[in-house]
Amino acid sequence: MCGIFGFVSATGLPVRAVVDALRTLEYRGYDSWGIAYSNDERLIVYKQAGRLPGEVPSLPSTSVALGHTRWATHGGVSDENAHPHLDCTETLAVVHNGIIENYHPLRQALEATGHRFRSTTDSEIFAHLLEELLRRSEREAHGATPVESEMRVVTAVRHAFERIRGLNAFIIMHRPSRQLVAIKSTSPLVIGIGRAGVFVSSDAIALVGHAERIYYLRDDDVALLSAEGPRLFDRCTGEPRPIRWEPLTVHPADTSLGGYPHYLIKEIHEQPRVIERILRERLESAHELAELIAKSYGTFLVGCGTAGYAALCGSYLFSRIARRHVNAVIASEFKYQEHFLTDRSLVIALTQSGETVDVIEAVQAAKRRGATVAALVNVMGSTVSRLADFAVPLSAGPEQSVLSTKAYTAKLAILLLAAHFLNGSEHVGLDVLWRAVEGMEVALAPATLDRIRAVADRLVAAEHCYVIGRGLSYPTALEAALKIKEATYIHAEGFAGGELKHGVIALIEDGSPCLVFSPLDETRPDILSGAMEVRSRGGWIVGISPEPDEAFDVHVPVADVGDASPLVSIVPAQLLAYELAVRRGFDPDRPRNLAKSVTVK
Repeated sequence: MCGIFGFVSATGLPVRAVVDALRTLEYRGYDSWGIAYSNDERLIVYKQAGRLPGEVPSLPSTSVALGHTRWATHGGVSDENAHPHLDCTETLAVVHNGIIENYHPLRQALEATGHRFRSTTDSEIFAHLLEELLRRSEREAHGATPVESEMRVVTAVRHAFERIRGLNAFIIMHRPSRQLVAIKSTSPLVIGIGRAGVFVSSDAIALVGHAERIYYLRDDDVALLSAEGPRLFDRCTGEPRPIRWEPLTVHPADTSLGGYPHYLIKEIHEQPRVIERILRERLESAHELAELIAKSYGTFLVGCGTAGYAALCGSYLFSRIARRHVNAVIASEFKYQEHFLTDRSLVIALTQSGETVDVIEAVQAAKRRGATVAALVNVMGSTVSRLADFAVPLSAGPEQSVLSTKAYTAKLAILLLAAHFLNGSEHVGLDVLWRAVEGMEVALAPATLDRIRAVADRLVAAEHCYVIGRGLSYPTALEAALKIKEATYIHAEGFAGGELKHGVIALIEDGSPCLVFSPLDETRPDILSGAMEVRSRGGWIVGISPEPDEAFDVHVPVADVGDASPLVSIVPAQLLAYELAVRRGFDPDRPRNLAKSVTVK
């Protein structure tokens, strides 16, 4: 959620590099921002509530700096609560992602010993806790060697981290030594090394242009970044350990808009190429996933939000294609249903970032029960990818809009392939996915876009919108409604079409807009009947279907691609969400109150 970036450079770097990195991390969602850097005499902090302005004050070069974009949890959105936070001596600056669950007793104890707090956040506690520990160690440090003095900061960070509870990531700047220290539990941090220095971030995407090699910190790591380079230590013992670097595979072109006005529309248009990449590069992975499912006794798909709807769609795909019962469970609820897991169970985690805390907790619950864990994940090296026994890269490329689109269809494609491998009909799966690539191209063509824009013009002032589907299209209806809610703030609800007469239809009134997904499958007669019931009560029906019908006021044609219909049908809904957001004057990439990767509970 929060964005973190920092550097240490022997030759010095412009502080503006931190600001630019924070702009790269804006997609994670935030409500305040700040930077801290060191000059020869003191720490200088600039922070404020709100978004990063187009222009920031003139900034110098420095050997050490860090920055932060905050998504408020404890303490309101204000300049004082923005990060970084300082200790009383103003020699330590701290940025934080997570929640210190025992902050209240810690703050009371620190205030009792004279510490002065400037904010109402839990994060500031860590700066004062470190100050207290360093003060005590100074009294015991007479005659210490330079190496021992240097390690005092690392030791204090380790001991301070032991005192707090929760899932947290911290970067600490120590001005006297011009060093950064990084430590984490579950919340992501990655360090990088390049020609200009060493870097640290909450997301590898911010290291593009700075680092050639990266290392994802583990929960038992603590990293010391200095002008001499990075060093890694065991969080429990303090013993040094090697850093196993890997290349940074994200490139500048992956993070650019490429001529599009927003990342959301760019990523919607990238979806056919993503499916092509999966067909060329991930067949073996899908086959191995199918083999794991075949060996399991109880398979569970878990995910949150969009990934949760992909999981639900997967349960339908395995049922209809492979005649296999696969359970779909919301990741945030999974730990309350872990009791039936055994060492023969298989849990498949679906996640774009690999850092969603609810998914991580579901994976950890599965591993405690001895279950095998597989993951469909877009960021290799992330926490989920490292926890999993088997990980399938989604190969979707960086997804910078908060709204997930191409990662969603990538998950569906891999699940569809795995279902066909499980059934021994992989040739059918390949054929239907290649047809889906063509169908997505048609859904992105100007003729379709013109119809979507006309629908957006009609719905721009709507307060409510309903979306219905049945069978494979039911998860599509849920995902379409979510996209509209996220991007436009219109109250949109997705329903199984058969549930209309069980209460939902009471909401329909004259002019109520309703999107209907109607592929050419066994659900068509029933879903069209439901659409006609809505229309007869004054509803305005937008049919997303290969063929028109009298129930539709507007027909948005899509290709008939059989079991791959969820990949094609969702594209017009994604486009509608985008067009509505633009018309309503909202940023389609960064909806209010939302974060790309939810790393706090």
